[in-house]
Amino acid sequence: MYTALLRIECTIETVWRIAQILRYDHSPPDAIGVLCPKNNAMKLIVLLLSLLSTSAYGGTLHLDKAATGKVRQAADIRYVNHDEKQTYQLKIGKQWMTGSCSTSGTGNLHALLADMNFDGHADLWVTGYTDSQGRIRCSDVWLWDAQAKQYSFNKALSAIPNLDIDIAGQRIEGGIANCGCATQCFYEDSYAWRANTLIAIARRAQDCERYREYRLNDKNALVIVKDEKIDSGNPGQQAIEHTKVVDWQRHAQTMRKSWE
Repeated sequence: MYTALLRIECTIETVWRIAQILRYDHSPPDAIGVLCPKNNAMKLIVLLLSLLSTSAYGGTLHLDKAATGKVRQAADIRYVNHDEKQTYQLKIGKQWMTGSCSTSGTGNLHALLADMNFDGHADLWVTGYTDSQGRIRCSDVWLWDAQAKQYSFNKALSAIPNLDIDIAGQRIEGGIANCGCATQCFYEDSYAWRANTLIAIARRAQDCERYREYRLNDKNALVIVKDEKIDSGNPGQQAIEHTKVVDWQRHAQTMRKSWE
């Protein structure tokens, strides 16, 4: 692609395209020296544009130790800071796969290896807060595929807000602790793996007027087992703080912003 660009007239549009290439393939600075060789002004513009476009590039992470589970393959991640938004890519084979979880504001993405489906293999978990208030945390979960010998994106786990893992109880927790109604609204979901499929096994939910509990029946469907009017003095209607889950903040590596 560099050769094709050098064959055309060295205009501002050309150097901007060159700078964008430098941004995404992270070419070394000496590559700039061959661009627009007969025009020193253009070479200076290329240098400035390349520095500007690569300033958003955050860095890389190499994960080879797990909080739980056995590591079958290290995970390599590169991440980018776009103004207040942070995104990442995971290397699968020779390709870089773009993740869907991203942070905004002052939040950072975090990555750790942990056994997310309790099969003994360490999986990749990328997570971070999507709002400045720290109420909603997204997750991308890449399960280790033993047959393909690579990480594979799991939609079911990745769709759970504020995902938490209870290794001892082999349970998955998720939900939102404050969804409105003067902090009265919340919901909490519990999941379990059944025959390699993630299913919801329980729910506690409260809106502006009612508190409800759901449990799994013999047909694998969630049914209401408790429906009460909200009572602020009833501790059984309060959101539960899970204390037996994996401390992802302690085990994770942080994707730093350039100014941190």
